[in-house]
Amino acid sequence: MKNFISKPFFYLLLVFCIPLFAATGHSSDNLIDLIASLSIQLGIITIAAGAGHLLFDKIHLPSVLGELLLGMLIGPYLLGSIPFFGFPEGIFPLLTNSTIPVSPYLYSIASLASIILLFYTGLETDFSLLIRYSVTGIAVGISGVVFSFAGGTLAGSYFLQTSFFDPRALFLGVISTATSVGITARILSEKHKLDSPEGVTILAGAVIDDVLGIIILAVVSGLSAIAPGTTGSSGLHGVQNVALKAIGVWLGFTVFGILIARPFSHVLKKLHSFSSISVFSLGIAFILAGIFEKAGLAMIIGAYISGLSLSRTDLNDTIRDALETVYVFLVPIFFVVMGMLVNTRSLFSPQVLYFGLIYTIIALVAKIAGCGFAALFLNFNTLGALRIGIGMVPRGEVALIIAGIGLSGGLISEDLFSSAIMMTLVTTILAPPLLSKLFSSSKRGTKTDFLSRETISTVFDFSSLELNDLLTTKLIQAFRYEGFYVHSMPIDSSNVYQLKRDDIIITMTSSDTVLDFRTDKQDVIFVKTIVYETLLQVNDIINRVKDLIRPEVFLKGLTDQTGRSGQDIRRIIDTRCILPHVKSKTKKEAIEELLNNLHKNGFIKNREAALDAVLKREESMSTGMQYGIALPHAKTDAVDRIRVVIGLSREGIDFNSLDGELSKIIVLILSPLNVSGPHIRFLASISALLNSSESREQLLSCRNSAEIYRFFREQLRKEQK
Repeated sequence: MKNFISKPFFYLLLVFCIPLFAATGHSSDNLIDLIASLSIQLGIITIAAGAGHLLFDKIHLPSVLGELLLGMLIGPYLLGSIPFFGFPEGIFPLLTNSTIPVSPYLYSIASLASIILLFYTGLETDFSLLIRYSVTGIAVGISGVVFSFAGGTLAGSYFLQTSFFDPRALFLGVISTATSVGITARILSEKHKLDSPEGVTILAGAVIDDVLGIIILAVVSGLSAIAPGTTGSSGLHGVQNVALKAIGVWLGFTVFGILIARPFSHVLKKLHSFSSISVFSLGIAFILAGIFEKAGLAMIIGAYISGLSLSRTDLNDTIRDALETVYVFLVPIFFVVMGMLVNTRSLFSPQVLYFGLIYTIIALVAKIAGCGFAALFLNFNTLGALRIGIGMVPRGEVALIIAGIGLSGGLISEDLFSSAIMMTLVTTILAPPLLSKLFSSSKRGTKTDFLSRETISTVFDFSSLELNDLLTTKLIQAFRYEGFYVHSMPIDSSNVYQLKRDDIIITMTSSDTVLDFRTDKQDVIFVKTIVYETLLQVNDIINRVKDLIRPEVFLKGLTDQTGRSGQDIRRIIDTRCILPHVKSKTKKEAIEELLNNLHKNGFIKNREAALDAVLKREESMSTGMQYGIALPHAKTDAVDRIRVVIGLSREGIDFNSLDGELSKIIVLILSPLNVSGPHIRFLASISALLNSSESREQLLSCRNSAEIYRFFREQLRKEQK
């Protein structure tokens, strides 16, 4: 059992098998054929999702749009229903006798993916952010939801010529309330505005949007049992009963989940394996999703509550990291399947376009007006209010899930579903460039200074990239030893780590030679102590390494042992970078002469930087080997790939070699600083080629560049034989 739960892929296979084994009444042959067809369908969907992601990422648009559009393209209304070899009705045949146009097995997998998606959404909910900006976030979120829900529902009731309480109209209202915080957060991150007053207000408001949207969805899901168009007192009484039941169930499970989350997390920690913790947590999400569906509410509400409860624990990032592979594989399948549900044949019909356009405009105006109106009363000026309004505009995953629930439950028609997809696409496309433009201005968005949570920045500059990398690794180990859970977030050229233990949250940013810690004031002493203790450990390691290194033995091995040189030398050595007669008399002069050759041939961007790197390497330990060989080398940003220059000194140069001999064969090697490449492999290759006295004598007998280059080619040929 332990081995099973430690492998998410095995769990993923079980998830896929759930809808298959539910297909009772099939013979074994039919079941195998069904599995084969579903396997092909999933393969095509996965490839389409990847293609859509890559394409739209390249044009700087949210990848969800690409996945939706590719789903529409391969769906049953377009390419999917074209007859194909072995598929007489198409790979994705159109089902006309069902509320959804795709197979129930495929839709089941998409529904499971929606549970994972909402579980993640709950995990990403920042309770501390919600509390910290509760006044502004709640006001902006509630105002945006009220305006959007009212606008979407009124548009639906007008178009359908029915009452406000018709579940179809209400579903359109719920769809319009959603906010895709992920899309907005990406723009804010790129503009470095996540921690700005507008940024934190948008994020907090989006949390409120999700919570209120889930509550409203619970109410509307319950209302589906009431006859559409009921407007009398009995109908209103039924609405009140359903609303109270839905809110009561949601609130009860939410409070219970939040109360037991931390005790439950302590139980999970006893499993020790991160994968086991994550799989058990996801299992709870599936169970709660099923309970809510059985209770007449939507599955995603239970999944969201599971994630929301665990978001208050220090395990939330750990669970997300461990399930990332499952998430990355399944969630794009959901978006592609949602695209496949769009009836592209009627999408451009006058009726759908007419209502879709009106619905989209109302959705845009309602969010901007609702959220912006509230922001004007909360210390924001017109620019700040507009930024917040535009930031709340994108609809995304939650809107699609709600629309899918409405379609599969027969609560909205294909035409209304297509209009909802149109609204989602347009708002998601329009918001990023508008928001980016608004944040390009340096003008303040608040009327007065906005007080933020006081955090202390503690900065350590170690003046060495290598030392900083080593200390970062050791510090992460130390924090984990102290019971912290570490979440890595690479941003641009920096590595950001969020360290959590109970109520302590520390953000550690590693950039070049600097480590920056952002903590609450009371945690600064703890951070300084752990950094100091880690420095002592690293210092002890360095001292032990010094004791282990015996240059006379270590460097001797480079020229005494044979090895494989491979094809690297042939590709790296250039005939223009061979000096048969080095004129320099000292080590520094020789290094400069060889570097001048590389610079003259345009292989070095910054000669001084390269020289400084090589000389610093020589100061730490001489590169003079035995038997008249010197291998000066360094890593530097002055080159874009490995560069080599070979020089022969007939008289010899003092490189402080171990055996005291003058160096006559000098090979200078430069490699890029932060790019992995054949640096060590090339050093070993040169040493291997020159391991015998015969090969060294043969090389020294060469009189020009062509002969030296030929020598290395022949040596390579001999090795390969």
